[in-house]
Amino acid sequence: MNQARDSVYEELFDIFELSFDEILVTNAQGVVIRVNATCRKNYENTAGDLVGKHVKDLEEMGIFYPSATLKVIENLQPVELFQTSGNGRYYHVRTRPVFHEDGSLKSVISYSRDLTEMMQLRNKIEEMEDELATYKKVLKEPLEFDGFVSKSGQMAKVMLLVRKIAKVNSTVLLLGETGVGKSKIVRSIHQLSERREQPLYEINCAALPEQLIESELFGYEGGTFTGAFREGKKGLIELSNNGTLFLDEVGELPLAAQGKLLHVLQEKQIRPVGGRKPISLNLRIIAATNKDLKQMVDRGSFRRDLYYRLNVVPIEVPPLRERKEDIIPLTYHFLDYFNQMHESNVHFSPKVLDAFLQFEWKGNIRELENMVERLVVTSDEIVTLADLPPEMHQQGLGEPQATLPELIEEFERKLIVEAYSEEPSTYKLAEKLGISQSSAARKVRKYVENKE
Repeated sequence: MNQARDSVYEELFDIFELSFDEILVTNAQGVVIRVNATCRKNYENTAGDLVGKHVKDLEEMGIFYPSATLKVIENLQPVELFQTSGNGRYYHVRTRPVFHEDGSLKSVISYSRDLTEMMQLRNKIEEMEDELATYKKVLKEPLEFDGFVSKSGQMAKVMLLVRKIAKVNSTVLLLGETGVGKSKIVRSIHQLSERREQPLYEINCAALPEQLIESELFGYEGGTFTGAFREGKKGLIELSNNGTLFLDEVGELPLAAQGKLLHVLQEKQIRPVGGRKPISLNLRIIAATNKDLKQMVDRGSFRRDLYYRLNVVPIEVPPLRERKEDIIPLTYHFLDYFNQMHESNVHFSPKVLDAFLQFEWKGNIRELENMVERLVVTSDEIVTLADLPPEMHQQGLGEPQATLPELIEEFERKLIVEAYSEEPSTYKLAEKLGISQSSAARKVRKYVENKE
């Protein structure tokens, strides 16, 4: 009999000790009398650290909070609650009272399940849902900010990233072809940031003579150069202090200037040309290039350490030909702008818009903007294919070769339009062409009533 009891006791002990859930048992006063292995693991304590302590003390020590056992002792009712531990984990706790035969409280048993991963997953899902809602909102209608217009998924992702990084001060490197809108993205970052009331300076590193780059960027002390300002001159980096400095075409910086720029990024200080005292800085630097800086690093024409300092948050802006959804919204945006500017009322025919969609736009948004302005100031009220440059006119006409179904449809369109102009009746048209009246009516709706 004793052996059987011992065997049952061992089985019950194994079940208690090896339970997936944490089990913590206290007496009627709330003093811990037993814990299992899962409990010791969860709280990173040995049994001796927990057993013998009052749950109120464990709560005050930050081992867990709140204590479900205290609520059970107070109300003599089962309790379920969520609990956090001192090591940042989440638990679902179910606590039950155990009574003597006379109804007095004997002990309290708590079963806790670790839900940390589940809570983290839930938080991640909520973040993703919020981001998805924002993403859908961006895609629902063209995004317009400071002249920036977009409806494509690619640019929606770019602008979501812009919103995120605008809240911090990390260095940003914009990558993309000439004319894709990098300057407008820089202005968006600045306007969405806490630095919006501070200056935003832009310098095109490719537009300055090499001998002037250092003085323009870093400034100089009085008397440094013959013919320079006697009192010296502040450089754009110092003028941008507390604001944002945009270095466009940063790949054009000579190696000497690259070294000084690296020092600015590392030390947050600047020393003007000819100066001895460094000037502390608090500014954000955004750089942009249409070159492959990685290849330049490999060739030795761009410093590797500077590349990594600039490439903290890279943003690649896709060319316009890869986001055709943006062509029509941008076209109408520029059309409205230039119509207002030149006090005109120019419209584009559907065939012109088709030609715009087919064109490659190697100059990207800048080329599209220039084309729209050109057409507004040189065309009549309705812009047709004849007003476009030859290369765009040819694309608008369907060149290169059209497919056989396209040629058949074009022939049918011309036939229906011509015949209906002579006989504006679907009954007579059907009789003339040898087709049913319903078919004739359908073709009139397609080619005549909806013609462009």
